[in-house]
Amino acid sequence: MNFPLITWSDTVGPFTVDGATPAAPYNVATTCYGFGVDDTSTREAAIDTAAAYLTGAVNSVYPGAITETIFQYTDGPGPSNSPLGIVWRNTRTTAIVLNFGTVAKAIKFGFNTQFKTIPAAITSPIPQSGFLVTTINPGMFWGPAGLAGDVRRMLTQRAASSSSDMSGLTTDVVNWGAVADLEMMSTIFCAANYTRWFANIQIYANAANREVYDVNNTLEGLVEAASEGKTFRLYRAATTVAGTAPGTYQVCRMPGVSNKGSAEDFVTAADEPRLWSTAGLVFRGET
Repeated sequence: MNFPLITWSDTVGPFTVDGATPAAPYNVATTCYGFGVDDTSTREAAIDTAAAYLTGAVNSVYPGAITETIFQYTDGPGPSNSPLGIVWRNTRTTAIVLNFGTVAKAIKFGFNTQFKTIPAAITSPIPQSGFLVTTINPGMFWGPAGLAGDVRRMLTQRAASSSSDMSGLTTDVVNWGAVADLEMMSTIFCAANYTRWFANIQIYANAANREVYDVNNTLEGLVEAASEGKTFRLYRAATTVAGTAPGTYQVCRMPGVSNKGSAEDFVTAADEPRLWSTAGLVFRGET
């Protein structure tokens, strides 16, 4: 998966670690984002992500067990490595079993089973950590898979005008505020990026480089979140432009989604049933 990356928040957890309940604040459900990094170079998970929540929960039971939590994605706009991956590094010499309670709760962390085992570290012949890796895209996340997609940022000003004389031949114009429209443009996306029906068909899932039964594969989750009034974070590739730092994002919402019930409302058939195209998914955000 690569930029742009879109994420929103939802409740995750709690879960047990080897049957034990983690200490506060990981013993209760918490609102977290599906994606977030503090630095695009290190790709370490941000503290308000589900990935960091899992790290904190395990470490509250076994202090220092998880030493690193990173996201795997591609910085450039070219074909991506899907799905979005999360890696947890375990230094314990014994395996750790996580029980999420239900598959639905596990899905938000990027797993499709209720129980997940973090492999034990190996001490010999070559010492190395045990790694837990997501099996599907994490919840609260969607990305267009980088197939001919880009994000455009347009600044506009709202203005009001009033006539300065009775004839209206001259006007006084007053400008205020700045509005930034972030438009995620695309040409052709593989169908499995849009609808679950296509994502569950092997040939289309293969074309999108996705797992067939990944419920987080498609745009449907984002549309559902938008209909609930969720606020999104839209990550773009880091640049050297002054004021733009690695790990920054645009806070935005998807307007006009109330009259759209599914991802198919955003797209039209192009050479149906193989491909879909869209004129653009628009998010409006603050500058």
